[in-house]
Amino acid sequence: MEPTTLTSLSGSLMSLFGLLVSLFSVHLGNWLSKLQGLRTRWDINSGSDDREVATRRECRYIMAEIYTWQPFVMTLILMIFGGSVLYFFNDVRNTSRVTFPSIFVCLYNSFFAIMFALQIFLLFSGWRVGERLKKDIEAQFPKPKA
Repeated sequence: MEPTTLTSLSGSLMSLFGLLVSLFSVHLGNWLSKLQGLRTRWDINSGSDDREVATRRECRYIMAEIYTWQPFVMTLILMIFGGSVLYFFNDVRNTSRVTFPSIFVCLYNSFFAIMFALQIFLLFSGWRVGERLKKDIEAQFPKPKA
């Protein structure tokens, strides 16, 4: 394969990765926002009367909808894809002896580092909020035993 073809392919894969990560970052941000909103709703309603207990019970059902395995698996898949694109670019660059301006290589690798850091931050933040809320909900409303 010619270096220009490999460079074009690498650019196309990076564009695809950027699009997927952008869309999924918005999704992860919304997921975190919903979890934080649910946490606030839980904290505001102390359970001192029947209406507040009902609101807290509703939080339990909403939590089951929001806090699932899907964001974790999707993040893992996107990070593997991104790592593959990054490896492919650097492997093509080194093997084919394609030279880019040094600032381009730094920017390219930095973009991936920032995207990985953002994904990990959003996922970890959501996991922390979710686990704490899940613990509080299960303490007040234990799961029925089978």
